[in-house]
Amino acid sequence: MGTSSRLPGPKNAGWTGAKNRLSRWTPDASSRPDRLVPADRQRGEVIAARYQQALRDALSTDPEAFGIQAAAKQAGERLVELLDDLGRAQASPAANLRTQGDADEFVRRFVGHVAGDGQLIVDAAIRRAARRVAENLAVPGGPLSEANHPARLTGELFCALYQTFFGEMVGEFVHILIAENVKLAMPALIILDPTDVVADFVAEQVVRVLPSPCAEATRRGPESAPLADVARGLLATTVTAALGLAGSELELAA
Repeated sequence: MGTSSRLPGPKNAGWTGAKNRLSRWTPDASSRPDRLVPADRQRGEVIAARYQQALRDALSTDPEAFGIQAAAKQAGERLVELLDDLGRAQASPAANLRTQGDADEFVRRFVGHVAGDGQLIVDAAIRRAARRVAENLAVPGGPLSEANHPARLTGELFCALYQTFFGEMVGEFVHILIAENVKLAMPALIILDPTDVVADFVAEQVVRVLPSPCAEATRRGPESAPLADVARGLLATTVTAALGLAGSELELAA
């Protein structure tokens, strides 16, 4: 399936319920992406949790659905490799990336390394998530900006970006599923896109349940392996947690 193909959502009652809730949601005209009115925030969080549950149920029935589990783990391995390299003074391929003065070129190369050249819908979600991480690094004043060059990634930033990537990946995947399957007609005065809001809440909710390589390294004490090795060892657990398959129940509002 290429990215131009229409992607059906999970075929379960939870998916239908999430679509119906989203279709009936008309945000308040005063809501903004960075300033939601309380009712819209609550509605968005509930719908996001419903989509997560529908995705989890689909993957519980068919673990290979959408190819998302395998693709997420492979992309995570490449992400860890690249973040580890960015924490070193002399490393490849990150050394080449860090010498690029053009932030757009850095982002392009970062995304290409993490996401590869896959053509499935999940690969598009991975590319978007990788782009978000790369832009956080290359933003003016950021860790790899010219002003801070040649700054290295701290362990704390490594762990934050690791978690951000998996949260964004699931959020973007849900975003694509919605765009492919739900037609929203918003009044002209409504500038808030409910699809964006739901995807952002999905990402936030995912990050909350992900393991942290930093916390795990601290738990292991002074004899812990290097942080990148700890992160690699957590990849399987991280992917299952990100997709809601780690045994932690999603809290759904009524």
